[in-house]
Amino acid sequence: MLTVKECAARACVSLSLVYQWISEGTLPCYRMGCKGKRGTIRIDESDLENFLQTLKVSEMPRKDESLRFIK
Repeated sequence: MLTVKECAARACVSLSLVYQWISEGTLPCYRMGCKGKRGTIRIDESDLENFLQTLKVSEMPRKDESLRFIK
């Protein structure tokens, strides 16, 4: 289980982006602690890897050649 800081370091992103992914529900997490309180957030390593795979782009889109030189 990873902390938010460890998760951000592994994904090479900011802490705020990890918190955004969590709040959007795109990155699954666990909240550890007392019921009714916010608790500590933990992310399963496999959940992080699966989420990062959804962000993978297999081919970069090509730029329109007609816009290459604008006069």
